[in-house]
Amino acid sequence: MSHKYYNTLWSEANRELRDLAFTADSAAYKANTEIAEEIPEDGGDQGSWDVAPISEPSPKDPEGAREHFGTLFIRFVLIFKKLALSYDQIVHPQKRRVLRLLMEGTMGRLLELYHTITRIECNDIGFYDDILSDLKLTPNDIEIPPPPWFRRENAKALKDRERIMDELDAEEFDPREKPAEPEPKPVTVQEAILIIQIHERARQGRLRAKFMQEIRAKEERERRQKENQDNQPKLTQRAAAIVLQKYIRGWLVRRHMKAKVNALDELIGMKMPPPLPRNKDPTLKLNDIAEKRHTTQQQYEKTYQAALGNIRKKVELVEGPDMKENMADEIRQWFMATRDHTGKFPDFPSAEDGGSKKVFDPPPPPEPEGGDEDDDGGKGKKGKGKGKKKSSKKKKDKKGSKKGKKGKKGKGDDDDEGPATFPPSEFATLAQSGAEQFQEVWEENEEDRANLHQKHDAEMIKRDKRQEVEDLLRLQVDELMREELKNLKAAVEGEKKGKKGKGKKGKGKKGKGKKGKKDKDMTADRTPESIYQELVQAGIVKKVSELPLKDFIGDFSFTARHRIGLGQNPDAAYSDIRRVMVMYGILPLGSPMVHETQPDHIKGILLVGPPGTGKKTLVNAVAHELGATFFDLTPKNTAGKFTAKKGVEGVDGMIHKVFKVAKLYQPSVVYIGNACSVHPKKKNKDDEYDSARMKKELPKVVKKNLSKGDRVIILGTEENPYDADSKGVKSVYDKVIMIPRPDYGTRLALWKHAILEEGVELNQLTDALDLSSLAKISDGYTAGDIVNITRETIGSRRLRTLAHRPLTAEEFIPGLAKKEPVMEDEEVRLKEWFMKSTPMGSALSKLQDPKDDDGGGKKKKGGKKKSGKKKKKK
Repeated sequence: MSHKYYNTLWSEANRELRDLAFTADSAAYKANTEIAEEIPEDGGDQGSWDVAPISEPSPKDPEGAREHFGTLFIRFVLIFKKLALSYDQIVHPQKRRVLRLLMEGTMGRLLELYHTITRIECNDIGFYDDILSDLKLTPNDIEIPPPPWFRRENAKALKDRERIMDELDAEEFDPREKPAEPEPKPVTVQEAILIIQIHERARQGRLRAKFMQEIRAKEERERRQKENQDNQPKLTQRAAAIVLQKYIRGWLVRRHMKAKVNALDELIGMKMPPPLPRNKDPTLKLNDIAEKRHTTQQQYEKTYQAALGNIRKKVELVEGPDMKENMADEIRQWFMATRDHTGKFPDFPSAEDGGSKKVFDPPPPPEPEGGDEDDDGGKGKKGKGKGKKKSSKKKKDKKGSKKGKKGKKGKGDDDDEGPATFPPSEFATLAQSGAEQFQEVWEENEEDRANLHQKHDAEMIKRDKRQEVEDLLRLQVDELMREELKNLKAAVEGEKKGKKGKGKKGKGKKGKGKKGKKDKDMTADRTPESIYQELVQAGIVKKVSELPLKDFIGDFSFTARHRIGLGQNPDAAYSDIRRVMVMYGILPLGSPMVHETQPDHIKGILLVGPPGTGKKTLVNAVAHELGATFFDLTPKNTAGKFTAKKGVEGVDGMIHKVFKVAKLYQPSVVYIGNACSVHPKKKNKDDEYDSARMKKELPKVVKKNLSKGDRVIILGTEENPYDADSKGVKSVYDKVIMIPRPDYGTRLALWKHAILEEGVELNQLTDALDLSSLAKISDGYTAGDIVNITRETIGSRRLRTLAHRPLTAEEFIPGLAKKEPVMEDEEVRLKEWFMKSTPMGSALSKLQDPKDDDGGGKKKKGGKKKSGKKKKKK
């Protein structure tokens, strides 16, 4: 792909954003008063940001709101994918900065829309199959790939950490690690001799049978030759040639027809084409070009950073003296003009107030809170009218809220309750700024079109650095002018002692008295590197295996909305779970700006599901895609470590060290396996790992030490959450994601992927291997079961025999018979726990059946009153 292609892709995404104009919710649109007032009567031009707002659904219409925000979410996903591809491949350093601004605004808007849909549906798993059908899109169109530059931008820190871990021989966290084979049972000498005798006799029997078979075949051939010589007449040379021609021509025609049928099957997609050689494969060529672009990006970035310093020095040396002289003359003219006008010299603004810049470039006056009624800066009567309407609406909303507080509920009071609109977007202005910069600077830039190698623009750097140098020199000139003004006042007006200094000192003393208490740093005398090395040696910091999120194989849910319409509660498909981990884990942690401004700060995610459903794979994939520092606080891993009762060598010291290093070396992933065992209802005396020792310290650290901007997330996994204290789990994990057994589509994809991973070529999968039937009969088996069965069935010996004995589905049945599937009762029990013990589950149950919930609440209240009366009588 050329530079022009990615520039065009960026332009298309920018145009689509302008069409949306971030007016998807009118509250976000109306928040920007300047844009709202500039809308012309005809709705504005489609190519500008001044587009009439899209009508926003009412929060009291959940189905309409879901469709509205779901459609917007899908459109933003398509835009984000275009921007992400452009940012990944564009090499121009200045363009990449503008594109990053636009992309992070779009990324943040994606998160806002996803959280809005989650609140509407009371479900973390969004189902969009009906909207995709209406938009004529496929599920692959809304698959959000993790941005590859998250890991690439963290490459230097990753190398430094990996070097330390290699030196200290750190452990590796790999969910794909094969289970250890059981040790063989010892046998006696007599049993060993018996085994050898059985195998030797079997070998001799096979050789004897083969020898006898060859003798019989030889005798049969000799007999047939003798019969043919007696019965058939001798052929002439011509007749023999005709016979040979007949067989050869028949073979040639059959070969031609077979090739023709294969070509037709490949054309209609019934058969896979043979793999191309590496030097002719277009996919591999495209990947090589992409890697070369990444190398070019790094080179151009280094050149750009060097140019920033060089051009700044050049501007300061060449243009600096003239700038100083002009500013000094301008300030002196201000001195004299003020003295002529008022009769005395002015007071020079302090450096905190902006200095002379405040005089010559004053900030705009603040806008009134009630609207733009007093603003006469070229705005018509329509704008004033809008401001009045907004203020009157706010007054009505305030009155309505007061009525709601009093508790008077009539028939007509339902319309006054709840929010009037959905919350406005925090990322609209950011994305708008990036789009406007593209439109003003890059969209019609003729010089950039002539820049074939896409290197930095030196003139643009000079303009930016000129302003930077001017601001720096202004500070120096202001200091000189203050002294000059002081001398002028002393010579003309006389010295005047002001009382401002004393007042300022008094304020400073008051400020010192209001310092709050800070938490003690238990490791203040140690460097972060030494703490990091200690955690590596203790086995808490681990390496992460190269396992991308795409290796969490799974299909899309195609009938989820239909099943919801029938009153059912469909399970999440594995493709949906991948999207959840991208939205909750990867996108917020990958961007510092998005993490600080995100709508909901998710500190912890608990993955619940039967063993083998891929929970550890998801944890590993999130850490790998981010290039994150990985901490393993699984009770089994921390057992016997930091065993002191209190202090640095206790469990509080361990957690303090982990989260201190995690915040310094962010992004970070803190993994806790068997997470619910950390929060038991009753302490288990038979627990050999003492899992509950982190029960008190972990919620404290999560509540106090993790805030927006700290790119640290806790990922827990659990198989049996039934005995856990739900209050303790909620204090650490904001989200609970249930991973069910794989459905038919996911099992079909898993079987194919697992077979190909064992070394089977794609063209070796014949019709004898009925994957559809295999996926049917493996219902109830988990992804881990399917992978392990494939490993046991396809070994190195079986791979060598694939050429003459193709793989069949029957070979996998003995492996399935040895495994125990996950029964439906176990999954139903997990669902019941989720609906009762998690905030999202209880909200979903209320949404599905609000009448039963209200009735239950009344009974409980009544029951409490009766029990209270009985106690009084006693």
